[in-house]
Parts: sequence; structure tokens; C-alpha cells
Amino acid sequence: MVKDTVFNLSFQDYFERMMPQVSFQEQLVVVDLDDSVTKEDKVGRYPMRLEASSLVVVLSGEMSIEVDYLPYTLKPHTVMQLLADNIIGNVVHTSDFSAYLILFSLELKQEIMSLTSGIRFPKAGNLKRLYPEQMLTDDECGIAVNRIERIKQYIADTTHLYRSTIIKNEVINLLLDITNSRWKTYGEREVSFSRNEIIRQRFHELLLENCRKRRDVGFYAQELCVTPDYLSKIIRECDGQSALKWISNAVVTEAKLLLRRPDMNINQIAIELNFPDQSTFGKFFKRNTGVAPARYRADTLRKEAGYR
Repeated sequence: MVKDTVFNLSFQDYFERMMPQVSFQEQLVVVDLDDSVTKEDKVGRYPMRLEASSLVVVLSGEMSIEVDYLPYTLKPHTVMQLLADNIIGNVVHTSDFSAYLILFSLELKQEIMSLTSGIRFPKAGNLKRLYPEQMLTDDECGIAVNRIERIKQYIADTTHLYRSTIIKNEVINLLLDITNSRWKTYGEREVSFSRNEIIRQRFHELLLENCRKRRDVGFYAQELCVTPDYLSKIIRECDGQSALKWISNAVVTEAKLLLRRPDMNINQIAIELNFPDQSTFGKFFKRNTGVAPARYRADTLRKEAGYR
């Protein structure tokens, strides 16, 4: 994946568009999410890559979200941690949904990483990548909510002499609590995968790396040293869709990201996605989305202009 050709929403851009009520030095944002807020969310247009680390703590209802083309369903007391390079798409939630959304600028995340460098367990970091979502117990969720409310309280208290230090310490404590919860669930296990699970995981990694140039199942099967039929069988059993459908969905997501770039014309996008010509790309996109690329671009850019 070519990072500089993906639609990125910087932390500052998010801050300016969302104008959150709770923010700290334009480095930390806390948003109380519910159905009314997300309907009015001026940056909730997907797919996107937000150049910030984020944390979602679900309090009620459910949220469905795709991260790097993989689907997740977040239920009450579930925490999901997202990295700055994740591609987020297809976010849908129930009407009774409520959650906290916390965003960290890259600068603040780097500072936090520096402050905790001497105490982090390498395996704990690996577990976060393996299990980005974590179900908290009632007690753990209560502690997390209390920490978030304390963060909000000290953000509001601009006269406190040690405001900055307390806020950063509470953020660190929140992240450590979540890491501890994940460790209690997975840390003592010997992390091992079956051959099919390894193939499935590697397929999705290859998809992220190669979907702009390769749309044939045969390529991925060859890279994984299996037959195309066997790969499709494994992916369908693990993820509910054929390998070809996963590939098509990934290409559509990349196409949507590129179509939101006004500096690229549709022919250039077709070339970037390795289609033989603009017409073939147009047919592929319309077959998978129901709209032509030009219509999708016009509708999306018009909405973007309305949010500025």
C-alpha cells in the first residue's frame, strides 16, 4: 500500500472539523459518542485513515466496524485500540449505541511511549496487534470510565498547576489498565495458530500490501504455497466470504480512498489500481458499489466541500 496516495485525515484536520468540546492542547480529544452525535459527525465519512491513535470504549449498544478490511462487532464493555496506519471503514451502530472515543496525536502517543519505555512488556504490545478488541469485566470497565471522566475533569480545570502531568498520567494509567486486562485474557497462553489460521492471517497481510496491483486469487495462493481452491475454502470457512470477494472489497476500498483525492483523475486511479483502462475500472467499481466512479467522486467531494 502506498501511504502517500491514501486519503489521510490528520489529527489537526479532525480537530478543526469536529471542534470537540473536550480537548487538551490539540493533542488529546475525548468525545462522548451516541446516536445523535454520530449522525452529525462531520468526519464520519469512510473509508479513511486517521493520522492518530484512537481508543473506543463501548458503554451500550453495538458498533460494527471494519479495520484493514476485517470486520469487528463491538459490544458493551468492549475496548478497541486503533493505530495511526489502520484503514477504517463501514462503521454502523445501533440506535442505543454510546461510547467514549479518545484520540491521541502522534506527538502525544510518542511522548507516552517514551514515558513508559522502561516498563512495557514486548509480548503485551504484540498481543495488542493480535487482539485489537478486548472485553472488559464490569469492574475493569468501571475503572476505565472513571479514568476517562477524570481526564475530562482535568482538561476542564485549566487553572490546576499540574493539569498537564495529571492528564498524561491518567492516559497512561488507562492504557496500562487495558493492557493488563488483555494480558489476563491472553498473556499466559502460548500464542499458537493452526496452519489454516496462519494462512488466513498471512492472506490478509498480503491483501493490504498488494491489493492495488493484484486482484487474482492465484497470486495470493502462490505466495502462500497453496492452491487457489484451497485458499478460497480456508478464507470462506474463517471469514464467511471467498478470497475473491475479500480481494474485490479491498480494491473497492482503495478505489474510494483514491477517488476522494481531487488531484488524481479517474484514468490515473485506474492505472494506480492496475486496471487495463478506465472503462474496465468503471465497470468493476459500479458492479461492486452500484454507482459509477465519477458519481461517487462527485457526491463525496460535494459533501466534503459542505463540511469545510
